[in-house]
Amino acid sequence: MMNTKRTKPKTLKRINNTEFRIVWQDDHTSQYDLSYLRALCPCAECGKLRNDGQDVHSLFSNIGRGNIDQIHSAGIQAVDVQLVGRYAICFHWSDGHRSGIYDFKFLRSICPTERKKANSEEPGDIGG
Repeated sequence: MMNTKRTKPKTLKRINNTEFRIVWQDDHTSQYDLSYLRALCPCAECGKLRNDGQDVHSLFSNIGRGNIDQIHSAGIQAVDVQLVGRYAICFHWSDGHRSGIYDFKFLRSICPTERKKANSEEPGDIGG
């Protein structure tokens, strides 16, 4: 059985013009740089940009998130953040983009602190 507390937020907060924080029901805190979130926008348009025009939303696609440097996100700010039902949020970006729906499972999967922890615990890694 999946731990739903991992993917349900307790609080959502834009910290300033550059960061966004989620405290999850399992008490983990994810802090995201807004340019990171913009670069990982889950919409089809951004997916194609990150993957050199390939249709990443095809049922037969085996492409990951692609090259996030393809989305020019430096200096872009979140003008507004809105809930989408009980499962996601949508950012309205200062570059006019607003079609990405960031579901909570996706946001937890791209949590920078969990990614750093997972990378530091790779097999063969010796702690210091």
